[in-house]
Amino acid sequence: MSCYLTQDPRSATIKFSSKGAFQSIPCLYEEIQGKRLVLEASAPLPVSTAATVEYNDALFLGEVMLCSKINNLWKVEIKVEQILTGLQSLIALRSRLLYENAPQPLRMVPTEAAA
Repeated sequence: MSCYLTQDPRSATIKFSSKGAFQSIPCLYEEIQGKRLVLEASAPLPVSTAATVEYNDALFLGEVMLCSKINNLWKVEIKVEQILTGLQSLIALRSRLLYENAPQPLRMVPTEAAA
């Protein structure tokens, strides 16, 4: 099983900061157990690292609690602090609001010469 198959309905992405640089690791969603999100990742993550996981239309915010190697993949458990849902709706709303509030170009309308 490859974590790089974006067609897989379990495809997710882990994002975190390491040494001042943002990193993104493809992964597969396994399950959620209470406040623990279990993932199968293609690379290890440092324990105690703040991370976000994008899965379907949700963004999980939390901290890496466990990262252990199983065969050629990594089992990652993240303690979830917050879940944001409806991301696609929020992105569409933000886009619409930004477009509606964008300054409109001035239209030059010729005026009739004073008689």
